Amino acid sequence: MSELKPLNTVVPGEKLEMSVRQAVARAMGIDVNEVKMSSSLQADLGAESLDYLDIAFTLEREHKVHFPREDLLQRAAAHFGEENLVKEGVVTDLGLKMLKQAMPELDPAQLKSGLRASQVPAMFTVHTFARVLDRLLFAKERMSRACPKCGTAMQDSPNLPELVCPADQTSVPFPSGDDVMFEEMIRMSKEEKAP
Repeated sequence: MSELKPLNTVVPGEKLEMSVRQAVARAMGIDVNEVKMSSSLQADLGAESLDYLDIAFTLEREHKVHFPREDLLQRAAAHFGEENLVKEGVVTDLGLKMLKQAMPELDPAQLKSGLRASQVPAMFTVHTFARVLDRLLFAKERMSRACPKCGTAMQDSPNLPELVCPADQTSVPFPSGDDVMFEEMIRMSKEEKAP
């Protein structure tokens, strides 16, 4: 099994970046040349929450993956407790630390005391989608390709984010985006505690 790439060194390839830029351009109705990896989805491109969904669905169809449905702070709350990450709508020091580590593309100058959790999505860039897609594709590559029933090499489904056995039609779904990113967060937390 391949080693996971460190979270803060994920550099999506040019093909992946172009795919994300094209998805953003389509969602926003603009030319792909107007979409830079560093572009803020909201401030620079005028994206709204429905545009985020449109971008995610486009990338899911194209790459046959499941994008996360929860943001980092929501996923982390299940493990660390919501009160440890967000208090009265404000991101705590632990929450800020997690955002800095898990989302290195965010402007660190904006990740400061007093940040409201509701302000975090406005900080997402085109690179945010590319980073997440890169992680999802990496997790997809790491999946066992052997059919759990007969051992035959499974193939990607042409229509769904799953593997299908050509011998007995057994299907195995790709991991959800929430699961992939939650595992990343737990790994990051363990690495932080390691001496």
